[in-house]
Amino acid sequence: MKTDLLSTTTKTATILLAVTGFALHLQAVPSPIAGDISFSGTATIDSTSFVTATRFTAFQDIFVGAPSALSGNYTGTSGAAVTVTPFIWAPTTASTPINPLWTFVSGGNTYSFDLSVLHVDYASPTGLLLSGLGTAHITGPGVDALDTTGNWNFSAQTLGLSSFTFSSTTTTAREVPDGGSSAALFGAAFLGLGWIKRKLIV
Repeated sequence: MKTDLLSTTTKTATILLAVTGFALHLQAVPSPIAGDISFSGTATIDSTSFVTATRFTAFQDIFVGAPSALSGNYTGTSGAAVTVTPFIWAPTTASTPINPLWTFVSGGNTYSFDLSVLHVDYASPTGLLLSGLGTAHITGPGVDALDTTGNWNFSAQTLGLSSFTFSSTTTTAREVPDGGSSAALFGAAFLGLGWIKRKLIV
């Protein structure tokens, strides 16, 4: 009887160790990038009107926006200098994919976004609205982030003949709360310990 009890206890302990190992493995799994980021700056186009222009020839003085405009993985990057790749928007497929569309370094980590799909939502002589889809990346020491699909939006207004100010936002997947898997694992561990204790007392 004692041998059976020890055998059962050993099996249960093995199961608990496996559950604990699985829980630790879950904690090490990379998570999707989540949050919002915005930029602003100036640029030049190849015409004096967004209706007749087809491309951005240069982007200048671009910086990550104020802390209030940032969230999730992008929190703390305000003020970082951003490099944006000039591209053709008419036709929309002339430059895509753009790898990367934008990139910057903050806190020793590199943030970037690859644009794969581009849309022209509105164009007038003095204004332009673009949108698109792509993939956000964050790399660096200690970073454990999955490449994540994101939405990109772009708004421009003319300053002069061929220069304009613009703002750009990128939004990635929202953080999804733990569905209870961690709690269930810990609960199972505690129940198992209670069961072992009862078996030892009997």
